[in-house]
Amino acid sequence: MKVSCERKLLDEALGVVAGAAASRASLPILSHLYLEAAGDHLRLVGSDLEQWVEHRIPAIVGEEGAATVSARLFADLVGSLSGETIELATGERYQLIITAGDSRYQLAGLPPEEYPPVPELGNASELVLPAKLFMEMIESVEFAVSREETRPTLTGIRMEFDGSNLRLVATDTHRLAVRNAQIDSAAGEAATAIVPLKAIQLLRRLPAGETITMRLGEHRAAFLGENASVVTQLIEGQYPNYERVIPKEYTRRWTLMVQEFRNALRRAYLVAKSDSNKVILKTDGEKLVISAHGNVGEATERVDIIREGDDLEVAFNAKYLLDVLEVLNTEGVVIELTESLRPAVFKPAQQDDYLCVIMPMAL
Repeated sequence: MKVSCERKLLDEALGVVAGAAASRASLPILSHLYLEAAGDHLRLVGSDLEQWVEHRIPAIVGEEGAATVSARLFADLVGSLSGETIELATGERYQLIITAGDSRYQLAGLPPEEYPPVPELGNASELVLPAKLFMEMIESVEFAVSREETRPTLTGIRMEFDGSNLRLVATDTHRLAVRNAQIDSAAGEAATAIVPLKAIQLLRRLPAGETITMRLGEHRAAFLGENASVVTQLIEGQYPNYERVIPKEYTRRWTLMVQEFRNALRRAYLVAKSDSNKVILKTDGEKLVISAHGNVGEATERVDIIREGDDLEVAFNAKYLLDVLEVLNTEGVVIELTESLRPAVFKPAQQDDYLCVIMPMAL
C-alpha cells in the first residue's frame, strides 16, 4: 500500500473512526484501525465487534493495499504532525510507514486479513431523513438513556418506524423522553430496534451532511452518511411498555419561559447538588417559587408562570429538569401535573412532537 492524502482530512476521519476501536480488547486486532487504499480514496474502519465505523477520504493511491495500526497511537500521531500532506505506506512485517514533512514514523501493525469485516444487514427497512433533524432527535432523548447495565434494554435508544413516522424513545425509569418525526422518504416494512448508547455516541461524530440513511434490520442497524457510516449490533430483549407511564390527563398546567426557568434552576442547582439535587417548585399567584436546601446553604428563585388549576408544591431532581430544558428549542415549556407524587409531563410550547415524563421526588 502506498497512498497520500491531506493531513487535516485524515485527522478528521480518525476523530470519527478511532472511537469505535476497543480500548481494552480481548483480541489485539480490535485495538487497531483498518486502512485500505483503493481507487481514489483511503478507507478507514474501526470496530469492537459490536460497532463498526467507516470513513472514506479522497487520496492519491500509488499502490493499492491494506494495513492495520493502533487506533490511539495513530490518531494521536496524525493530530500532532505538521504539514498539509501525509504519506502512508506498508513496510516489512505489517509495519505502517508514516511520512509528513521532515517526520517519519514506522508503527507496528497486524495482518489486515485478520480485521473483522463490516457485516451486511440483509433485509432491512430503510428511510432517508435530514441529518440535522436526526441529530436533533437523538439529542432530545439521549440524556434519558440508562447507564445501568443491570437492565440492558434501557441502555440504548429505541427506534420505532411505522412506515411514515419515526419515534425515538429513551428511559432510565426516572424519566422518559419521546420524540416523533414524519418521514416522507422510506422503504420497507415497519421496524423497531434498540440502538446501543455507544453507537449513538459514534453517530454524533459523523461529519455533517445533508441527509442520513437509516437501515433497520433484525439484528443490526446501519446509519449511512455521505462519506461515513456506522453499523451496530442491536440490543436484544423486550423494551418496557413505556406508553402506560405517560399520563393521559392532568389537573394543573404550567407555562414558563425556557430561558428564565433554566437560568433560575442553574443557580438553585448550585445549592441543590449538595443534597440529592432536590429542588422544590411551588406556585404562588403568577410566580413559581424555586427553592433548594443543602449543606452549603439555601436558595430561592421566583419566575413568571402562567398556570391553570390549583396551587401545587412538588419536588424534582434539578439535574433532570435541566437536562430536558437544555434540549428544548422553543421559547416556552409546558408542564402538565396532577399530584405531587405523580409523574409530570414536560412539552415544548406550541409543539406536539416531543415530551418528557419526569418522576418527582418526595417533598
